[in-house]
Amino acid sequence: MKSHPHVAPALPLITEVSAASQPTACPIAAAVKARAKALKKWRKHERLRQFMGWCASFHALGFSF
Repeated sequence: MKSHPHVAPALPLITEVSAASQPTACPIAAAVKARAKALKKWRKHERLRQFMGWCASFHALGFSF
């Protein structure tokens, strides 16, 4: 049994009109977003660090936690 050849769909060409209609990324907004992401990651790390310290203290006391 032979299958039909798969033809890739024709992609529209990028024109000046379509390129101009796409929003450009603001460097200030990108920097604010990157800083917010870094702060969120730092807070998560600190929260986990404190939790692991709490677990280690229970383990040191002889409790299984």
